[in-house]
Amino acid sequence: MAGTGAYLWTGQGPNPYFGLLGLADAILVTADSTNMITEAAATGKPVHILPLLRGSMKFGRFHEALVDRGIARPFTGRLEKWAYPPLVETERAAAFIRSRLDL
Repeated sequence: MAGTGAYLWTGQGPNPYFGLLGLADAILVTADSTNMITEAAATGKPVHILPLLRGSMKFGRFHEALVDRGIARPFTGRLEKWAYPPLVETERAAAFIRSRLDL
């Protein structure tokens, strides 16, 4: 995609996804993927959620929770900057499991 400033991964070679998350100043993610939003939120970088025409209430509640915590914002057409502690869900889930197992 020469001349566009865009990068297109063709599937050849190692997947650059996590490297691109690490290099990004801000991340735009479509509203239909909780995994991608959570991975983006683990970076501590601004996460802009791109709305879709049809959304579910489940995703809506998830987005609201991230907005309420200062992690994500709806994309309004311009990139914004803000900071928050990175989301560390693996550690939180492990602590919950340990507490249930009395470890």
